[in-house]
Amino acid sequence: MAYRRWPQPNLPKLRSRYAKKTSPDLVESHSHHSFVLGVDNVLEMTIVTADGDHVIANSYRNKDLFWALRGGGGGTWGVVTSVTYKTHPSTPFSAAFLFANSTNASSTRSLLTEIIRLTPPLIEQGYGGYVLATTEQLLVFVISPNVTAEQNQAIFSPLFEFAISQPGFSVENSTFQSQDLWEPYDLISANPANSLVGVPTEISTWLLPKDVIETDRPEELAGELLKMSVLGYL
Repeated sequence: MAYRRWPQPNLPKLRSRYAKKTSPDLVESHSHHSFVLGVDNVLEMTIVTADGDHVIANSYRNKDLFWALRGGGGGTWGVVTSVTYKTHPSTPFSAAFLFANSTNASSTRSLLTEIIRLTPPLIEQGYGGYVLATTEQLLVFVISPNVTAEQNQAIFSPLFEFAISQPGFSVENSTFQSQDLWEPYDLISANPANSLVGVPTEISTWLLPKDVIETDRPEELAGELLKMSVLGYL
């Protein structure tokens, strides 16, 4: 495939009002369910390809490259020098956070079972975020623009109480209100579970079909999911 040679660029510039907060993860991961996925909010990228050309990729120019870049693994195609995002007005969110260190695999499976049971109604109430789990650690981080602080607390208090009651668990949990999307992500980024800079991880699709989560055998599903090295969904 041939790409048009583009004039030598100036210093890379990220065209987004969230520039200082934006990272490649936003391209490849969640934005929020209310705003669809991060990749759906990318309008344009500029990239230096392996042959040294600096090209623009969007819905009108280099469409196949634009499609590939939004599919993950951007380093395969070249070095992205700028990204133009569709932005949204700041929106208040209700957030919930749960982090558990576990020395009891049975407790981990039990907690993940309860999270699976809770997931379908969470989605219906506009929650989006992450569930990350291994047999030793479990993280829940979700936000929704559609519930009040009182509703948020009522939804998650039973889950928090269940987690605290499990043997072999050390638990941190909270619910809080945020005035924008980035405040809760700052919290999650500061958690010790995310202290590593880079991990040797291969990521496959995490968009589990709805009928997989809406199961009448959540215990069995939890057991199967925990056989993966690291589980992430929601």
